[in-house]
Amino acid sequence: MKTRKTGKMQQRQYMAYSRRGFMAGGLAMAVSCLAMGFPQQALAEDNYPSKPITLVAPFAAGGSTDMLARVIARALSTELNQQVIVENKGGAGGTIGAAGVARAPADGYTLLLSNVTLTSAPALYKNLPYDFSKDMSAISMLGQVPCVLVINKNLPAKDGKSFLEYLKKNNGQLNYGSSGVGAALHLATQSFLNAAKLDAIHVPYKGTGPMMIDLISGNVQFAIDTAGSASSQIRGGNVLGVAVTSAERVPSWPDLPTLKELGVPFEMSIWYGISAPAGVNPAIQKKLHTALEKATRTPDVVNAYASMGMQLDTRGGKDFQDVIEADTVRWIKLVQDAGIQPN
Repeated sequence: MKTRKTGKMQQRQYMAYSRRGFMAGGLAMAVSCLAMGFPQQALAEDNYPSKPITLVAPFAAGGSTDMLARVIARALSTELNQQVIVENKGGAGGTIGAAGVARAPADGYTLLLSNVTLTSAPALYKNLPYDFSKDMSAISMLGQVPCVLVINKNLPAKDGKSFLEYLKKNNGQLNYGSSGVGAALHLATQSFLNAAKLDAIHVPYKGTGPMMIDLISGNVQFAIDTAGSASSQIRGGNVLGVAVTSAERVPSWPDLPTLKELGVPFEMSIWYGISAPAGVNPAIQKKLHTALEKATRTPDVVNAYASMGMQLDTRGGKDFQDVIEADTVRWIKLVQDAGIQPN
């Protein structure tokens, strides 16, 4: 009998110890999980980037956007001590590349070289699979490229004032070229015409290269082009630059007046920036912005900016987001007012 009672007591003691052990073990596991969670997240932020970063250039290789992406990638690689790989995903006005980035993990390892063209996309493409102003984190602007109004050199007009008079006299009869329907330069020229209360015939091209060829030959009489793209043609005497679209005169062309100086209430520049999928941790966003501010001030990037006529602008976070939202409203209204139909 003593043996049976002793056995039952030992069994009850064992079960009590087991319950206490299980509770202690569970508590230890919970504490361990908590201890692992936040520090691991902080550790991931501190170690960022711990692997190569992909910078998506949403336009074809070889253009000004691709050139900018590559020079920024090299400089950013140095600042972050990690490889930044440029991946070209062109098509549909940059929206294919942008859509891919919007669907990527929000971990800071997939970035987008964005520009102002993407803000007009909602008005130009039906069933767009992302919202640029909501599905992206605005990391940092890179800079702004002023545009220049260029004309065929054989026109009777030889400066901005005389060209506006010529355009008014031939209202609705002149042809203007652009890099494509809905592209930033198309919208810029249409916006300029709206501000001047004038009209002209739009002739779209597949890029600024073929557009410039026809401008030189006289098939189109005028266009608005980026300063970097038009610079060599103006300096070579193939076309005439008669005004700039920026708020102030461009240092490299001090003799060219702004359109505002000529009485046309219009200004714009083509901005470029770095965006990421929405939801990237604020600490990682800040680290990227700081690295980009340093990268854009390195000699290679400064020289690249000079060749493009690009002016440094590294506003980040909310300031950059405000630019995106304001331009989205602006360009959607312009597209609708111009009667441009979405694809």
